[in-house]
Amino acid sequence: MNQNQIQYKNDYMLLNSDYDVDIKTNISPESRNNTPHTKMPASPPNGGLYGGPISNKPWMPIPIIPTATNYVNQNLLSADPPPGASTQFIGTNRLGNNYTAMPGIKWYNSTSPKNKGPFNMKVTK
Repeated sequence: MNQNQIQYKNDYMLLNSDYDVDIKTNISPESRNNTPHTKMPASPPNGGLYGGPISNKPWMPIPIIPTATNYVNQNLLSADPPPGASTQFIGTNRLGNNYTAMPGIKWYNSTSPKNKGPFNMKVTK
């Protein structure tokens, strides 16, 4: 390696400052509703389909948290997904109630002095 390559590598290491997309709150990412500060309501008994006491019959709905983050990050794991599938989140925001927590996703900010950005990219490690 020549001196320029070593210097570039060191600069890159010093500027490696990717940061989390999600903000830290006391609500787990899988349980977040339409903001990082609101929790999803509990599932209704029997999936809201049947009245009476809670039943564990095979045809009854299983209580889950109905968020995209929970589906991708927790429920998908039971299907033995390919590597990286549990970090493929919805990335386009639209106004309204589409907040999606993204655990393990970071804003790209790892740059060198020759390419400082700005960037608007979400990345995984």
